[in-house]
Amino acid sequence: MCAGDAEMISGTHKCPERIETMQGAENTEKQQLSAPLRARMWEYRIISVIVCAFSFWIASKGNWNKIPVSIATVVLIIGIAIWMLGSPDDYNGSTDICSMIAMDCPRKIEEFYEAYKDVRTPLGSGYLVQFYTMRQPALMFGPDKNGDYLYFWLSKDGNIGYLGYSFMTSMIKGKYNDPIFPAEEDFGDNTAKYVCYQSDVLLMQKQLRESLEHFVKTKQVLEIPQSHPSEVYTFTEDFKLTGQHFDLCDNEGNRVFEIEGTAPLRTLSVYDDQHNEIFKMTKKIVSVLPTYQFYYLGELYGTLEKKFVLVKDKFEMKVKEGKLELTEYAGSIGHNFCVTLNGKTLGTILDNLDLKMENIVFDNAVIIAYEEKYLPLLAAMAVMAARELARDRS
Repeated sequence: MCAGDAEMISGTHKCPERIETMQGAENTEKQQLSAPLRARMWEYRIISVIVCAFSFWIASKGNWNKIPVSIATVVLIIGIAIWMLGSPDDYNGSTDICSMIAMDCPRKIEEFYEAYKDVRTPLGSGYLVQFYTMRQPALMFGPDKNGDYLYFWLSKDGNIGYLGYSFMTSMIKGKYNDPIFPAEEDFGDNTAKYVCYQSDVLLMQKQLRESLEHFVKTKQVLEIPQSHPSEVYTFTEDFKLTGQHFDLCDNEGNRVFEIEGTAPLRTLSVYDDQHNEIFKMTKKIVSVLPTYQFYYLGELYGTLEKKFVLVKDKFEMKVKEGKLELTEYAGSIGHNFCVTLNGKTLGTILDNLDLKMENIVFDNAVIIAYEEKYLPLLAAMAVMAARELARDRS
């Protein structure tokens, strides 16, 4: 076992500015929202309750027969969606592809352009564009050579901002100005040959959201870290009559780890290339939600518990370094997960969307490791993601 793996237990690096930002985000929702946004939130919630109550009225008036219940279910989903549109916390909990940011007062997009026009990011500096789908201008970062970009726009009254991700460059009508700094030439090259979500763009979206929120509160821009080459691994499942078997291979096809589990699949183990057990995951039988105990080099590492969260799957585990989370990207195509430690992204587990038979039959994935020393942990988390998908299907 290399020294880097041993460091996985002992500690991790923290960025004070980022930690302060995350701690600030833990304040209550009412403290974060201005008076107009609090009024908006309660307006949406009242409408949502009325719509949800109407759905139950439809079902009861139809004597809970199949057709009325089907209609009531659609109305209920609409009611829940209205609730989630009411505030940033609810909205951001329902999707990771677009984020809502509360303003402290009515803002103009030009303020954000002046703040970000000289800021270097992996997708270049911000500049103003016009989209076919909106009347107001938007602040754009990118696109990179793969066509991926981030864009930020404000609501008509300037009280709410939205940060979105897209690859549809055809929706850009024109530019008001040009970026001072272009996108990095090698940004996104690590996953270019795989059919999966652009992990580096999603990571930058998270960092840019933190920076925008910080700017709204302090009028100071948080620096967006430049991208660094990340290692890409394939996580593939092989058929095994009496259990499950996975291989984690590097970019050249060399096997780094293998994962074995035998029926009834209560225990799965991660082995290195010399078949030394690194991680062992054991499922607890008596638990309301899926719960796994993790053992690292034979010692208890922590207990991974599934949390009850609407829209997406989420697991949490308390470890020596803090809180480890495995969270599904809501709103993305396929089943994609992010692994974070105290809010810092360690890596992502992305569905391999290449339409090959082995990807259709098995839970194959692409793993992006931003810190190499956490690769064994990411392999174990990929197993949890695969087990959760299998459980949902069954």
